[in-house]
Amino acid sequence: MQKEDFEVFVLTDENNVDHHFVLLAKIEDSGKEYWVCEEIMVDEKGEITDFGEIYPFQVKEGENGDLFVDSIETEEEFERVSAAWNELLEKDDELRGMLDVEEHEHEHDEEEDN
Repeated sequence: MQKEDFEVFVLTDENNVDHHFVLLAKIEDSGKEYWVCEEIMVDEKGEITDFGEIYPFQVKEGENGDLFVDSIETEEEFERVSAAWNELLEKDDELRGMLDVEEHEHEHDEEEDN
């Protein structure tokens, strides 16, 4: 499976800018559902041109039953979801290879050095 085969959705930020994401994994923790997503850059034709950062989102259900994603509310919750995501990556060679985990870790290390 390739990232291009994953489910894609769009979020609009407070500045009315669209951000495209692929859903990489669903995680259940403490009775809540989370989606781990990677931002993608798309051109005018809707073709993926590049991949960005990975973000965890909490999934919530609206009054009419529609699902929406929201940022994770607390640092503790973020740490639990991150740990579950890292555990999933350790167990799933295909997912880890597809994401080129070493590249993301290197980018993160460079950010910490600055």
